Amino acid sequence: MILKAPIFDQLPDRPTAHCGTICALPDGTLLSAWFGGSYETAPDVVILSSRLEPGATAWSEPQVIAEVPYHALGQNVFLPRPDGSLWLFFNVITDRDWTSAQPHMQRSWDNGRTWEPPVRLLDYPGLMFRSKPLVLPGRIILPAYDENTWQSRMLISDDDGASWRLTEPITTEAGNIHPCLVQRSDGSLLAYLRTGGKGGFIWRTESFDGGETWSIATPTGLPNPNSGIDLLRLRSGRLVLAFNNSATLRTPLCVMIGDEDERWSAMQVIEDERHEFSYPTLLQTEDELLHLVYTYRREHIHYARFTEDWLAQGQPAHELSKH
Repeated sequence: MILKAPIFDQLPDRPTAHCGTICALPDGTLLSAWFGGSYETAPDVVILSSRLEPGATAWSEPQVIAEVPYHALGQNVFLPRPDGSLWLFFNVITDRDWTSAQPHMQRSWDNGRTWEPPVRLLDYPGLMFRSKPLVLPGRIILPAYDENTWQSRMLISDDDGASWRLTEPITTEAGNIHPCLVQRSDGSLLAYLRTGGKGGFIWRTESFDGGETWSIATPTGLPNPNSGIDLLRLRSGRLVLAFNNSATLRTPLCVMIGDEDERWSAMQVIEDERHEFSYPTLLQTEDELLHLVYTYRREHIHYARFTEDWLAQGQPAHELSKH
């Protein structure tokens, strides 16, 4: 591993932090965001961001980039666009908990330093985001899920975000949320899903029509303690999965590499203490470095940077390669 460090020290006025995301800006700057406040769903929860400039050794001081007075925010993801704009998708709780959260987005035209006012994508209480969008020719697929029914759905735009429509729900035995997507070399899409309950597994589903319809979901055999995951396809064609290698605990936090047929070959442990290390988000930049942000004990967002070669030199993961 090249680097592992907190993005910021704990903020006294916002003691909790969760659900980090990360993107790369055109000049090579890394931008991370998360939600923070008194506690999850508290009315003072806002979205904050920090940036790591090219050549810098420390992240900038966190800044509030989204705030709705008296309403908690959460579950945020970035989408850089070809026109130079940067989109941020997030949720606004309108009542007491996530079941009332409404999907919103806002745009920046200066790489996330200032933002236009947020707008609601559609009126759908409980429709939430967690994983980064997948951009196809002429199409944006925003992975989403219904907090009320615990079913994943895809939010699709074919007009550069001017309008959005929902696919049919993806169902599993114990419910599922947090779909994360990759496109494989044959054009098909693969989604991994977080599932409910304890002692569960990551589930999987596929689409062969650009995300319009999805196959019946099946368990992968990879453990999932009812916690967030992330899936990424590298420039080399290999897949990387960030997950908790436990069916009951949000530790250890691991990153695993395999081929696009989901034959996992090696795994590295990022964190393995008896605390919560969760909600990972992966990114590969043009220099082929891999970047990871994740929740650290609900107090910090931590950042790790490593190479594909380092990941491939991890412990064998063949025992996890089963559906």
